[in-house]
Amino acid sequence: MAILRRLLIAIVCLPLALFARAQSADDPPAKVFARTGEVMQLLEARCIRCHDQAKSRGNFDLSTRDKLIRGSESGAVIVPGEPAKSLLYKLVTATDESAMPKNGPKLTGPQIALIESWIKAGVPYDRTLGKAGQAAAWWSLQPIKKPIPPPLAALPADLADWPRNPIDRFVLERLLAKGLQPSPPADRRTLIRRVTFDLIGLPPTPEEIDAFVHDPATDAYERLVDRLLASPHFGERWARHWMDVIHFAETHGHDQDVPRDHAWPYRDYLIQSFNEDKPYGRFCEEQIAGDVLFPNVSRATVALGFLAAGPWDESSLKDIREDSIDRKAGQYLDRDDMVGTVGLAMLSTTVQCARCHDHKFDPVSQKEYYGLQAVFAGVDRANRPYDEPAVRAKRQTVVVRKQILQALPPGPAVAPLRVKAEADLAALPPPKLVYSAASDFVADGSFRPAKGCRPVHVLKRGNVERPGELAVPGALPCVTDLDARFAATDDEGQRRVALAKWISDPKNPLTWRSIANRLWHYHFGRGIVATPSDFGRMGATPSHPELLDWLTATLLEDGGSLKSLHRMIVTSATYMQSSKPRAETPAGDAAKLDADNVLLWRQNVTRLDAESVRDAVLAVTGQLDRTMGGPSVKHFKQSPGIHRTPKVDYQAFDPDSPGAHRRGVYRFIFRTVPDPFMDVLDCPDASQFTAVRPVSVTALQALALLNDPFMVRMIEHFAKRIAPAGDERAQVQLAYRLALGREPRPHEETALAEYGKRHGMANACRVLLNCNEFVFVP
Repeated sequence: MAILRRLLIAIVCLPLALFARAQSADDPPAKVFARTGEVMQLLEARCIRCHDQAKSRGNFDLSTRDKLIRGSESGAVIVPGEPAKSLLYKLVTATDESAMPKNGPKLTGPQIALIESWIKAGVPYDRTLGKAGQAAAWWSLQPIKKPIPPPLAALPADLADWPRNPIDRFVLERLLAKGLQPSPPADRRTLIRRVTFDLIGLPPTPEEIDAFVHDPATDAYERLVDRLLASPHFGERWARHWMDVIHFAETHGHDQDVPRDHAWPYRDYLIQSFNEDKPYGRFCEEQIAGDVLFPNVSRATVALGFLAAGPWDESSLKDIREDSIDRKAGQYLDRDDMVGTVGLAMLSTTVQCARCHDHKFDPVSQKEYYGLQAVFAGVDRANRPYDEPAVRAKRQTVVVRKQILQALPPGPAVAPLRVKAEADLAALPPPKLVYSAASDFVADGSFRPAKGCRPVHVLKRGNVERPGELAVPGALPCVTDLDARFAATDDEGQRRVALAKWISDPKNPLTWRSIANRLWHYHFGRGIVATPSDFGRMGATPSHPELLDWLTATLLEDGGSLKSLHRMIVTSATYMQSSKPRAETPAGDAAKLDADNVLLWRQNVTRLDAESVRDAVLAVTGQLDRTMGGPSVKHFKQSPGIHRTPKVDYQAFDPDSPGAHRRGVYRFIFRTVPDPFMDVLDCPDASQFTAVRPVSVTALQALALLNDPFMVRMIEHFAKRIAPAGDERAQVQLAYRLALGREPRPHEETALAEYGKRHGMANACRVLLNCNEFVFVP
């Protein structure tokens, strides 16, 4: 009895789940037990919260039968087939303080009888329990395996030549199973406009359209795609998409919406990274720990603008006492935004939902959430210095020379060399600044570097005044093929390195499925998973799961090359389909069988996003300034405000002022005072993560395209551009070719020429830039 009492004391925290002993080779196999599912539900409800692979109190994990039989740190606690000899049974039937479950009501008589019968049956399991069970069952957490595309031999004869690459074989299999067939290919004029907007966000010129339409080569389309992927405008287009996902803006937001004059280098980093086709794993690593992993690469430090992309509460983090509860709460919320940015953008996982309690739907515990917060316990958002590559190399050379000279004994030969080194160092341009995550920066009042890792506690109910245990830096155990535990360290940089390596690991299914799905989403207007930033139970499930895994595995095989995946997608027959409505198929009306076109029996018509509308207007009117990089352009007049937030007046801005004709990606994004023109065209709120932009068609949009000061000025430029063509009919012909990429039909030419005669060609141009064909891409 004394031995049993000592054993009970050793496992005092273990609830009902303590039922294991090392199973010998001659243990009887688990018998068929009709009520196994009820036992599993009971264990899930009462035990697994303390004894799965994440918590395993008493070093006991009951998520699988093998782990249950293995026992706890105190040894075996169950004898399969013999309840009376099992410590488990004694614990659940005890009436003193050793009774289990430890927290909450004790088991009822029928529940105890159920456990007794279950032990007699040999402790059968029918699934994995807890987070490990959820991970084992949920699609996004499965290891990445490359499926074999459906065989061509199984296709109907009339469709055997339709697939252009394996993507089409996956899509066609689903279509045929539904009784659907793909649509014919789009005509060349439609195709070049579609792929040009998709890849670079600009319209093709009339000359480019003519060259492609009349190119007899069989690889004309592939060469067009390769030219667009090599364009410097490719990076501008895809950087803007990433900026949506991470809620990038150039002001703090909140009640003190102060401009961030040094946020723009991160935007340039994105453009450069996409243009040079930086491997996606490296791309992720740089944005979390580039300063530590790649200390000699200037742009790797700039990449940390990713962690500082979101809002920052100056009131809580700078203007109040450093030792106050509100300051501490502000720091927790600031780290919450960093964790949310990483989770949503790179993992498509809503980890921030575990801030106040374990995630209600996905296998993320509150303890794991604060473990991710602890990764960022040593960084804040601030301006941090960096050098451009050439300057960095010179500075390093001079600093090394200076150090060598300092180590030499003083003398007449050394003194001039020291003076020269000091002069050379002073002659170098000062370091540039980027607003990013930083552990060392110039203090601003009470806002100062942490100089180490701040303690991060698991907050009960998310309340900073109810701190629990210290959080241990780590990742998500639900990714079962990777170790979520990080080596114990107080070096904040090494904590970020551990997370960066965990995210970029080829065995992380969330990271790689996430980016493959995002690329698909932007090319089709809908992802294979329709919720690109949520691969959990509250998100959508894949419409083509095998295709998503094939794309993901192919991306990994190609070394993380996003351009290779882009090329694969846009050269597929699926992408090249017409978007026109179809007549009935043998199985019925395609629009009724698949109204949302989830199975992709045609291409989707898309409306140009706000930046593409603005850029296209600049391009067709001949006003587009293709200058790349540098500080953002403020499309507003700025003056001092009542407090820290300046006054912003968009109506007072001159659309022809210097820099105003640059692409929309270079527009200064003010968080709390959005540009009315861009806002009405569904440009997203920069304070919110935007995985999918809202798309609306409203009267306000038509009014803005007719009357906004920017549009009024641009139609004047458009009229001047077409004036040399000749009479009104010739001008209308040129206007159609520039704006819509085609010749006007006879009735269109007549009607618009007559309208131009009566109201002036500027107003005729205004009509053209407000038509559906300009704003939508079929």
